[in-house]
Amino acid sequence: MFVSVTFDLISDGGKTGVTKVLREYGFKKVLYNNYESFEFPAVKLGSLKKDIQEHLDMDDKLRIYQYPIENEFKISFIEERKWKRLSIKT
Repeated sequence: MFVSVTFDLISDGGKTGVTKVLREYGFKKVLYNNYESFEFPAVKLGSLKKDIQEHLDMDDKLRIYQYPIENEFKISFIEERKWKRLSIKT
């Protein structure tokens, strides 16, 4: 599954922590604050979100773009310390 993570974080510590987590999961930096993986296992997505959330503050913005999952494009984002998801059928 293709996964892309983009973020805008308030603190440098948060950015360092999120970047470290993404590299541990095998993501590659493609743009400033944008990381991608073309072969990310869907079963690890929950763990990725949990590990990322440990480094986020209330005002941080982060989105995870996923494709394909059941032939849907999904966008996960964190808002007020809770994960939300938007699904678009293809």
